[in-house]
Amino acid sequence: MTLKDAISNTTYLIKEIIANDNIRDFLRTLGCIEDEEITIISKISNNLVINVKDSRYAIDLDIANCIFVYD
Repeated sequence: MTLKDAISNTTYLIKEIIANDNIRDFLRTLGCIEDEEITIISKISNNLVINVKDSRYAIDLDIANCIFVYD
């Protein structure tokens, strides 16, 4: 399941990130790596507010669609 389809206020483990190198590098700088916990704080319009390593970030749905999480 992708992060785009995940439920708000639920913590997931990142399974893998399938994207081009630029998006992967960007997500890696945010702390989005495999087996890291990620929580969706809220869904606003075409964006997700996520929590990774005690920091909050806003990402768009295209990037969220590249992040696969365990069900």
